[in-house]
Amino acid sequence: MNGTNRITKTAARSEAEEFLDLAVTLGYRLLSEGAEISRVEEAVTRLMQAYGVPGDVFAIPSSLIVTVCPEGSEPVTWLRRIAPHGTDVDGLERTYSLARALCAEVPPVKEAKRRLDEIGKVDLRYPVPVLYLAYFLAASAFAVFFGGTLSDGLLAGVLGVFTGAFLRLLTRLRVNAFFQTMTASFLIAVVSQTLTHFHVIRYADATAIGALMLLVPGMMMTDSMRDIIYGDTLSGINKFVQVVLTAAALLLGTGTALRLSHLLWDVASVGISLDVPYPWWIQVSFAALACCGYCILFNIRIPGMFVCMAGGGLGWAAFLAAERVTASGLFAYFAAAAVISLYAEIMARVRKFPAFSYLVIALLPLVPGAGVYYTVEYLLQGSRMQSVEQGVRTAAAAGLLAVGMLVVSSIFRMVGVARQQRKDRAKNARG
Repeated sequence: MNGTNRITKTAARSEAEEFLDLAVTLGYRLLSEGAEISRVEEAVTRLMQAYGVPGDVFAIPSSLIVTVCPEGSEPVTWLRRIAPHGTDVDGLERTYSLARALCAEVPPVKEAKRRLDEIGKVDLRYPVPVLYLAYFLAASAFAVFFGGTLSDGLLAGVLGVFTGAFLRLLTRLRVNAFFQTMTASFLIAVVSQTLTHFHVIRYADATAIGALMLLVPGMMMTDSMRDIIYGDTLSGINKFVQVVLTAAALLLGTGTALRLSHLLWDVASVGISLDVPYPWWIQVSFAALACCGYCILFNIRIPGMFVCMAGGGLGWAAFLAAERVTASGLFAYFAAAAVISLYAEIMARVRKFPAFSYLVIALLPLVPGAGVYYTVEYLLQGSRMQSVEQGVRTAAAAGLLAVGMLVVSSIFRMVGVARQQRKDRAKNARG
């Protein structure tokens, strides 16, 4: 009898480990492709429910823990570390679509794992020359978006290309992210200040910010606050620490460059770029162009690229409208984030992909990247009160972006849960 029990327990553990391999691989791929923590946990949990396997999942940006509790055997837990990674929206969408299909079809575990492995072998990334074009487009469009002239935008694009090449080189040499950010921001600020001194460009701040947008942790700052508000506290704290380290690297790099420029040229301007801002339609157009560059960097394919560009332009138009109506820039961040989140949720249901795919790009024009730059410049010029005010405003803007996203996403989530509960009750009534 004891021998039979041992065989039964061994078989149960073997089946549990086979399913764990599938669940952990799914969660690992989603995290490595840049999915939200809540989405990863939700996808793995739904997979468990579809296969009738009790268990639990816990994820943070650097690791994934999955536990299953097979009947008649002890719980089995696997942990997998998540290496530093970027965002691959195309891979994320394909993996998420497969996860939905597996939950609906519930094929044998070996077949499901085979299909997941096949997706992992497909790498549809843009070639390197196209990536450099994306660096140019993103930096140049943001330079004009922040009030620079067309020549400022052109030089910012060139700086963006060199920044991208420099970061790729340091990554191949396995240089840590802190040093990468510090040295890249130093070079960007030095070159922009030098070009301004020799009258090659007009606005050093717009040129520098355009290229620095490739480095600023504004999106991660918003993500960290959103995770904390949503209840994923450890994930939020993890991201917030990365934000602080990246901001410190930007502070050291940019601050050193501006101090050096002051010693060499006796100037280190805190500009507000154009005295008269561009018309709203030009701002919206360049916001969409900047989003196009980031679509390539985040590996978004057509037609998703046009959806994201439209979202970026829509979000900035909503910001300008809310700012004009309410005369409050901070409330405008909340309103614009809510509009973008609503747009992303609708597009997600139309195209059957995660809302994150559209949200992460469309929010970029709203990310308070310029605030980081001006906070440093004011501090170096001795304007401590202005520096503190700018820093608080930057943090508040990021927080309001997170709240705006959460309000809309929470409403859609509640509606989805209520709909699923109605389906479950109807199914149970028929059964």
